[in-house]
Amino acid sequence: MALGGRVVAVLGLALVTLTGCGTSASSTDSSQVYDKPDVEVDPVKACGMLVAAPSSLAQQKAAELGCVEVGDGRWEYQGPVAAPAPPAPATPADPPATDPYPEGGMGWDVARQYAGTVQRVCGPLMSVRETADGTFVNVGRDYPSADRFTFIFWDTYLQPIPSDAMVCGTGEIYLYEGVVAQIEMWDPAALEIWR
Repeated sequence: MALGGRVVAVLGLALVTLTGCGTSASSTDSSQVYDKPDVEVDPVKACGMLVAAPSSLAQQKAAELGCVEVGDGRWEYQGPVAAPAPPAPATPADPPATDPYPEGGMGWDVARQYAGTVQRVCGPLMSVRETADGTFVNVGRDYPSADRFTFIFWDTYLQPIPSDAMVCGTGEIYLYEGVVAQIEMWDPAALEIWR
């Protein structure tokens, strides 16, 4: 639309005043962009006016409006821009696993990754070994496997533990000889026994 030697173009939801050689400021400060959120835009007319816009702005607005360039910088309305399809909902291969350990706790098989931290570790009892130094409660895998987890009770002997028990204990995890994850414990009552 021509107004006193200027072209006024409605691009998307912005009103821009352009001159033949670009934008210019005047007493009405026509180089500013004014947001008009409540104005409906006729996409057919707006696509036709993109010829007066700088190419980067024309391309951006064309994508928003559904315009395609038909040559010589002219744009035509081709229909609404289809919104990208929402991603398909994720379907897990397996249903989510329930926490296998009573009242939470970390699995014996991942405990070595947390060496140097205080954690509650749980796992199935594999064996209880008493030595002159104390009692070794092996969890997950049995001695001598380096993959086992061991609760150590120095100078302490434990009451018998049922062989089908799940045991848990809290303490600082460390690696014996850099391999076997262990927690040292002093109070037999601190070892939780679950059946």
